[in-house]
Amino acid sequence: MKVLWFVPPAEAGGFPNIGQYRFYKKMLVRASIIYPYLSAMGITQLYNREFDVQFLDCPTMELNWASPELDALDEAELILMEARTPIINYIYRVSDELRASVDAKVALFGDHVTWDADTALMHADYIILGGDYDYGALQLADALKYRRHISPKFNAGLVDHLDSLPFVNREIVPYDLYYESWRNRKTFVWTMSGRGCLYNCTFCAWIRTLWNNKFRLRTPENVAMEFDMIHDELGDCEILDDNDLFDTTWGAKFAQKLIDMGYKHKEILWACQTHPNMINNLENLKLMRRSGLRTVKLGVESGNQETLDRMCKKTTVRQIETAVHLLQEANIAVHANLMVGWPWETKQQAYHTIEWIKKLQPNQAQFSLIIPYPNTALYDEARANGWLRVGDTDWDDYTAAKPMMTMKDMMPEEVVKLYKDCWKQFYLDPQYIIKHIFAVRHWTGVKQLWNGFRSVYFGHMRAIDDE
Repeated sequence: MKVLWFVPPAEAGGFPNIGQYRFYKKMLVRASIIYPYLSAMGITQLYNREFDVQFLDCPTMELNWASPELDALDEAELILMEARTPIINYIYRVSDELRASVDAKVALFGDHVTWDADTALMHADYIILGGDYDYGALQLADALKYRRHISPKFNAGLVDHLDSLPFVNREIVPYDLYYESWRNRKTFVWTMSGRGCLYNCTFCAWIRTLWNNKFRLRTPENVAMEFDMIHDELGDCEILDDNDLFDTTWGAKFAQKLIDMGYKHKEILWACQTHPNMINNLENLKLMRRSGLRTVKLGVESGNQETLDRMCKKTTVRQIETAVHLLQEANIAVHANLMVGWPWETKQQAYHTIEWIKKLQPNQAQFSLIIPYPNTALYDEARANGWLRVGDTDWDDYTAAKPMMTMKDMMPEEVVKLYKDCWKQFYLDPQYIIKHIFAVRHWTGVKQLWNGFRSVYFGHMRAIDDE
């Protein structure tokens, strides 16, 4: 049976950075292209079950509708596509056209169609519900291959034991097409040590829609074996663990496994992302640093306690500051993720976050305009309070290209300026520039600075529409 895992060609207007990424942006340059890890896991499972599976990520592979590679659409028996909120209308149009022109069954998966499966079924033959759509795709393909009945709204459930899943085949879904702008090595790959999250932040659609408020981890031994396999195949490399909530207690056990296998901080560099509350033990951090941990992406979000409380972050400004200081003391680079445009904040509060994060001096900071995705508490609150500046079902507008919500004492054009000021004031600060220039020790450092500049200016700052 021929299965095509398909990301259709991009619409005009920039590179659509959406793979494994919460805040959709059309970027003028390919500053970063996030590896579609869960899709890669689904494709691996299909391949291991001896399905004739092909992967086409058209935007990343620079394919258009006239490219000969898209002849695979005519040969496929099952076509799988991810359907996220900002591109849902485009995916529906593509799906409608495919169902009218090819013989294949079309199945959609993702957060939006899990939330609104009834509408999605008007445009597809099957909807794979939930976050473990990699496993769900295999169950659907099996049912179709052996002609077993399966519901059009299909939910395979969540995999209890993640160690039972295979390691991703990074040849079928090529690792070298994808990268982060801040990477330290050219050979850069993704893995995922766990799925889900223990927190319920009001802006996050994934924990409620995809993960059913559950959190699961692979064993440290299993992930260490995958790291070892990657190093055997690719040599010295950098690996990003795309688990939403890296558990540092688990991480200390994992780090010890790597050290016991003979790895130090040179053969494999690795990175992870987590909640500030997970950063609480300096000795664990030092152990992880010795095993190769180079960067932690920290979900900071805001420097205002009222905002942290209202988004249900369940942390404090002091805890965030402590987490950053502990990472810095362990000589681990800090990549702080923040969001701007909170409806209840004043201009003074919004700009306070910029000054606050500058004083903390993380190695990098990333700023995003808030998107109140459907099936989140923030979406419900925005509708109830009249905060939305777009229609509550105008999904094409649910991008990070413009402010989506009103703010207390700021006009939309002022929110755009706020967003750009965040990037400017952080990265164009003379002390920041001098510090990073003098930290360069070799040519790769120069390239990293250039990649960072491209990402900040052409990727993020110019991705926002001026009001």
